[in-house]
Amino acid sequence: MPKKNIFKTYVQYPLIGAGVGAVWLVFKILPLKIASKLGGFMGGLAYYVTPSRNKVALKNMAIAFPEKSQLEHKELLKKMWRHWGRFFAEMPHSKEWVKGAEVSGGELLEKMKNDGKGGFVCSAHLGNWEFASSYVFQHYFPLHPVYRPANNPWLDKLMFKRRAGLLIPKGSAGVRIMLDLLKNGEHISILCDQRLREGVEAPLFGRMAQTPAAMVTLAKKMDLPILMGKAIRMPDGHYRMDVEPLKMSDNPDFDTAVRETVARMNGILEKWIRQNPEQWLWVHRRFDKKEYKN
Repeated sequence: MPKKNIFKTYVQYPLIGAGVGAVWLVFKILPLKIASKLGGFMGGLAYYVTPSRNKVALKNMAIAFPEKSQLEHKELLKKMWRHWGRFFAEMPHSKEWVKGAEVSGGELLEKMKNDGKGGFVCSAHLGNWEFASSYVFQHYFPLHPVYRPANNPWLDKLMFKRRAGLLIPKGSAGVRIMLDLLKNGEHISILCDQRLREGVEAPLFGRMAQTPAAMVTLAKKMDLPILMGKAIRMPDGHYRMDVEPLKMSDNPDFDTAVRETVARMNGILEKWIRQNPEQWLWVHRRFDKKEYKN
C-alpha cells in the first residue's frame, strides 16, 4: 500500500473524523435553534476557505442565471454556504425535524404505500433531503437510499450509516440490489441531480447535462411509480415538503420514452432550484468538463 494511503487511512481520515464528530456532538448538545444559527455562521465562513468549490458554483450560477451580475452570484453563494452549515448542524436533531412540518402531496405517498408494489422517491441536493427521507419513513414507508460512500470511512459512518433502510451502493451491484427490493414491494430514494457517466443527456438550465436514468428505466420496465419530493426550510425555520408525480412519457420507443421522462425530471428539478436557489448545492460539476476550464 502506498505511503499516502497509509497516512490517509491511519492518520488523516481518523483525525478528520474525530474533529467532525466532536463538532457533531456540540451541535447535538445544543438546542436545535441555537445549533442551526451556529451552523449558519460556520457555513458562512466556509465561503472564504473553499475557492475551488466556489469557482465551480459561480460557473453553474452564471449558466443558470445569466441575467444576474457576478456580485449577485457571490451573494447567492454566501447564502448557500450558510444554508448548508445549518443543514449539517441540524442533522443530529433529525427526530425534531418533523415537528411543525407542512406536507403537500401526502395523498400521493399514501397511495404509493397502499398500491401493493415498489416505487421510487426522487429528490435533489436541495433544502434538506434527509428530512424528506425521515418524514416519509416515520409516516408512510421505509426508504432505501442509493448513495456513494464517502472516501473517509469515519465520515461515512457518521453521515450515512446512521440512516434507516438498506444503503444501496451506486453501480452494477446497486442495480441488482434495487431489483430485489423492488420485486419485494420496497421503495427506493435517489438524489437525481448528480452527473453520472452512465446516465443520459437531458436539458438543465439551457445546457445538456448527464443525468441518472436507471431509476426511470427500471420504473418503466416494471411499471412502477416515481414521486418527486423536496423539503425546503421556510423563513421561520420549519420545513415544507412538496411531493408530485413524475409522469412517464408514453412514447412507443422505449429509449426515447426514457430520455423524455428524464428531461421532465430535470424540468421539475430546475423549477425547484429556481424557486429556492440558495438551498441547492451549486458546487457539483453538473455540466460538460469544458464548462469549467476557465
